[in-house]
Amino acid sequence: MPLVLSRAQVRELLDMPTTIDAVERALVEFSTGRAHMPVRVTTHIAPHAGVALGMPAYLADTDALATKIVTVYKNNPARGLPTIMAVVVLSDPTTGQVTAIMDGGYLTAVRTAAASAVGTKYLATPGPKTVGIVGVGAQGEAHVAAMRAVADVKRVIVHSRSEERSRAFADRESTSECPCTIAESTEQLCRDSDIVVLVTTAAEPIVRRAWFRPGVHINAVGSHSPGARELDSDTVAESRLVVDSRAANLVECGDLLIPMQEGRIDRTHFEDEIGEVAAGLKRGRRSATEITIFKSVGIAVEDVATANLVYRRAREQGIGTAVEI
Repeated sequence: MPLVLSRAQVRELLDMPTTIDAVERALVEFSTGRAHMPVRVTTHIAPHAGVALGMPAYLADTDALATKIVTVYKNNPARGLPTIMAVVVLSDPTTGQVTAIMDGGYLTAVRTAAASAVGTKYLATPGPKTVGIVGVGAQGEAHVAAMRAVADVKRVIVHSRSEERSRAFADRESTSECPCTIAESTEQLCRDSDIVVLVTTAAEPIVRRAWFRPGVHINAVGSHSPGARELDSDTVAESRLVVDSRAANLVECGDLLIPMQEGRIDRTHFEDEIGEVAAGLKRGRRSATEITIFKSVGIAVEDVATANLVYRRAREQGIGTAVEI
């Protein structure tokens, strides 16, 4: 019988370093042709400012099959609800039988941050780092853990539209070894950071090229629709850009599609995938001073790898509720 796993149980079973390893392997499988993943199906619920997404994938080397059903509702925080909610259905790849049904909200935050960690691992410069995070929701929290897992983070700076939420976030994330402070503005955060993480629901650019120091690495995560973007065209055009999926970004990514429409870049500007870089097939960072961007729209192979990890650990530890469907 399938296991049902709650959000609390998924949180208990996941740790960031192991998730990063699993997601990196999945991205390599994807970019080397050993995974099957269609571009996700998107359904817009315009009257309620929502989007529903269907995301199936199969990892051949890992031999894992799953589908995530996820919703993104920008107005949910005002209702006291998460912006992103999801369920992942894991299936036996041999028979197609459902083996687990698990909450996908926390899983999505962790796997997204894990993908950013892979981008940071291969694109950021070495040495002590100040990490700036724009956005203080679940993705912001997960990204603090992810950046600390792969970089020598000495300081975290955060900024959001809500000073109260920023203060609460900074208080939660501060440690004696790595303080977390609040930036007065997004511009200040960008100017003071070696790694910048963008995890907002912005529809228009929230950063400018002039704000970034030489050698900065940017993880651009928040936008994943053709008409929305966090990055301005100058930053995109003047940076080394690596994506999670060429195909997905060509369909979904306003951060890249809008500069293409403006004639600032063409498809060759984002022809490299992070899985290719991790596999040694493409170059990562090319100089100490170039600006690098890992642009992630979030792809299903990350969910499959993470859900498979959760399921295996749940079975080993006897966690979850077996149900008959």
